[in-house]
Amino acid sequence: MPTTYTETPDNFNEIGTFVEKEINGIKKIFYLAQRVIFYDAYSFQRHSHLPDKEIKVLMNYYKIHGTVVFITKCILMELASDRHSLAEEYIAFIKKMAEAEIKVVIFNEEYTYDILSECFSTNERINEYLSWAVRMVKSPVSTITETLKNDEKLTAEVLEGKNLRQSDIYRRFFATVRENKEHADNLGEELIAICVHILSHLPGIVDGKICVLTDDKGAASKIDSAVKRTNVQNRGAKIILFSTPKVVQHMFQEQIEISENEMVNIISQGTSGNIVVMGTTAYDFDINVSISMPSEALVGKIMEPNGINIIF
Repeated sequence: MPTTYTETPDNFNEIGTFVEKEINGIKKIFYLAQRVIFYDAYSFQRHSHLPDKEIKVLMNYYKIHGTVVFITKCILMELASDRHSLAEEYIAFIKKMAEAEIKVVIFNEEYTYDILSECFSTNERINEYLSWAVRMVKSPVSTITETLKNDEKLTAEVLEGKNLRQSDIYRRFFATVRENKEHADNLGEELIAICVHILSHLPGIVDGKICVLTDDKGAASKIDSAVKRTNVQNRGAKIILFSTPKVVQHMFQEQIEISENEMVNIISQGTSGNIVVMGTTAYDFDINVSISMPSEALVGKIMEPNGINIIF
């Protein structure tokens, strides 16, 4: 039986007071934040299962960097899955972030239109960014591609750039592709890629303000590819792609209070066997080498001067 999804989990009221979901508040939070992290579903799941001590370490790192957490509508759908409700550990994780004064935003992907409208005065200009991002992100086989194949009007507007004076293209595009979401289709990560691609072009957005936290190498590759496919002169602010091991290395390098055991616990949460990262060690000549080792050994390399540089 195919997985069915709901845009609003049945138990959403359990997190309603701990998250920002109204666009006016979201716009203010976005512009004031030093760092905006978009969580993918897998990383959110992993971090929600961390012990309280490790969660406090992670929250401390977020606070130091003025971080706000964005959970897109499609990622929320994935977290609720066919149960149509959020697991207790997900609710608890959101509450813990709120209690640590980390703002959590439930972000409808179409809100990118409202944020861009603060800076650009015409719908044509705003809609061009959506068309551009979708072209960069969509792949030959994906929910987005199939959706556009079956909707001539959306195809004409989003891919061909026709009728761009309308103000509801973002809403119709994102709502339609979410309705067509299928199990294991990577739609959540694709829509994150589109959102960050668009938001990175806002005037005044500095490099590193917008981040994506994902432990899915395929999703990271898609986001990275979307940026690289854009001509250098037309690229927006640089986007940071974090994996959990990369976050841990940053915390250690920035001398965040974290023990060796806590680093191992964070890196190994939700995994089994060796941890695979992309990076370089002191003896590598190639960049982005795939490195596999137990979590304890990886933490040892992180703590060793010039031991490892984790790219992802």
